[in-house]
Amino acid sequence: MWEASVAARRLYFFSVIMAALLVTVMMFLFFQGNHLLEERRPVLEAIGKVKLYTTSAHLSFEEISGGDKSESIDGVWSNLTLADWYCLALLYGGKNEAGDFLPVQDESARANIREIRELLQTFKSETTVRYNNLRRTRPGSKADNESDKTFRQLILLANEVETLERNRFNAGTVRYRYTWIFLMSFSTFMALCASYFLYRKEKDKTRLVTSLNLAKYSIEEKNKELKKRAHYDALTGLPNRVLFVDRLEQVILHAMRSDLSAAVLFIDLDRFKSINDSYGHHKGDLLLQTVANRICQCIRESDTAARISGDEFMVVLSNLSSVTQAMKAANKVAKELIESLAESYQLGEVTADISASIGVALYPNDSTNCDELIRYADSAMYYAKTLGKNNFQFYSRELHQQSMKQMEIERDLKDAVRYDQFELHFQPIWNLDNHKIKGVEVLTRWAHPSYGLIYPDEFIPIAENCGLIQRLDAMVTRKALKQLKEWQEKGLSVGTIGINISSACFRRCNFFTDIRKVIVQSDVDPLLIELELKESLLVEHDNFAHQLFADLKGLGVRIALDGFGTGYSSMSYLKDFRFDTLKIDHHFIADYTRNEASAIVLKNILTLGQELGLDVVAEGIETETQVNNLKAMGCHTGQGYLLSRPLDKDALEQLLNHKTGNVVTFDRA
Repeated sequence: MWEASVAARRLYFFSVIMAALLVTVMMFLFFQGNHLLEERRPVLEAIGKVKLYTTSAHLSFEEISGGDKSESIDGVWSNLTLADWYCLALLYGGKNEAGDFLPVQDESARANIREIRELLQTFKSETTVRYNNLRRTRPGSKADNESDKTFRQLILLANEVETLERNRFNAGTVRYRYTWIFLMSFSTFMALCASYFLYRKEKDKTRLVTSLNLAKYSIEEKNKELKKRAHYDALTGLPNRVLFVDRLEQVILHAMRSDLSAAVLFIDLDRFKSINDSYGHHKGDLLLQTVANRICQCIRESDTAARISGDEFMVVLSNLSSVTQAMKAANKVAKELIESLAESYQLGEVTADISASIGVALYPNDSTNCDELIRYADSAMYYAKTLGKNNFQFYSRELHQQSMKQMEIERDLKDAVRYDQFELHFQPIWNLDNHKIKGVEVLTRWAHPSYGLIYPDEFIPIAENCGLIQRLDAMVTRKALKQLKEWQEKGLSVGTIGINISSACFRRCNFFTDIRKVIVQSDVDPLLIELELKESLLVEHDNFAHQLFADLKGLGVRIALDGFGTGYSSMSYLKDFRFDTLKIDHHFIADYTRNEASAIVLKNILTLGQELGLDVVAEGIETETQVNNLKAMGCHTGQGYLLSRPLDKDALEQLLNHKTGNVVTFDRA
């Protein structure tokens, strides 16, 4: 009985001692683990924050430089400031809502962190310079490449710091595990009789290990998120410019070692800006996602497609056995892309149509350098645009020189719009019966400081390609109405003034609001204003044009169908839209004397116009015979070099003052 009591007491004391020992061991392990987490995890999180905010700043500025107006430069500065704060916290300690941050002790890591701070300042300085010169530091420029280089150096240093700290964290974890194994083995052996208490503490141990695993998982997920944001486009899921350049460099390195070839395709969407202007950025985003899917369907899984800016994509075709095969593969893929991207896009309730211009550069024929291949493909793409868009071109040195010249003209054109280097010339429209001026058509001339007067057929396509046509049209309209007002104040009558409206301006959803504002500000009678539209505008935008026509007619302006007969189903527009004037294309006037079919069509057009009550104007009259024949067929209004060349305002004023009553003779000079 006594022995049982002693045994019980011994068991009791042993259990108490073992329980106390077990509690002590578990508390030691618990606090050791917590200390490890509290000391190391904030450091890793701080390093992650530096990478996150730096990457966010870099991506935001890339969006800004690509033309995305939804991003703010203030956000770039804010992200860089936060990244710098976490660097300071790693060096000297700090505290915020995310937790307490102890200084990093490793001197190598501290040196890297100091260098990261210096690179942050360098990156901010480079970004400031680029922001102040956005037009000259677009993606692909030297400044952009330098900025990307600084960013990559910064991320590389941050990764080195993270690796050092992670190694320390892992070393601490290993020591902790060895301590745990020893103590738990000892406690388990000594506390077989206290299994209940050991079981309770085992649960605590499980929770601690789970906490460590959760912390590790959280860090891994954040690293994955950082990598994705740094290397992939958020909208399309395609690689971004940074990752594309990296993969292209790998392709070049592999091709160099294995004697292979490759092809780089630079894809630029034609008229994408008009989609955003007409339907909003949400529809534009849907279109870009569809474009990305179509591009991926046209290439192999081993190839890489990337979105490098707003409406620009790139593709690299790799592992091609020879330059000949690279050329064939690029030719095949480019054709498929042209066809695929030209198919209609269903954007919810809206159907949109765009096309693409593609430039191709080949490795190693064109270059063995990554940046040069991209630049040469860009140059070839630009040349494709000058040929009318919706086509592809291979790079050549001659082509590159032409593209450089076009880019020079584009740069000069931007200055011309900024400093108003344009002159207005006016070609009179005549009453063929009484030789009176019935109106004038406004024609624009670019007074280039080096090349002299440049005609519209040279600079209008460039203005359309580089997005200047809307500003140019608005400038011409304001100047034309201002000149008309000046003539009215001088007592000179030119009749109606015809102003050509480009497709890009006509497609804008706020076109009517803008034109109405200009007319009201000019204080000119809208009945004296005639907007000249091409048939192609109506082909592309039937439904939109109906409402716009109604608004313009309500405003009082006249509308002319310019270049009638150049294509499309022209006759249907005469009944569907309320035109005031029908301008017959000069090809009909030049051809009807040589082609009997053209003469029949011309007579029918004149008869149809008269029956519909339209003013019919014959363009491009160059001979007396044409004047007499047109009058005989019932056409009483015309313009052309026989009657008068386009005149500047002073020459036109002299012509208007030539005879009393504004009656003049034809100028055949």
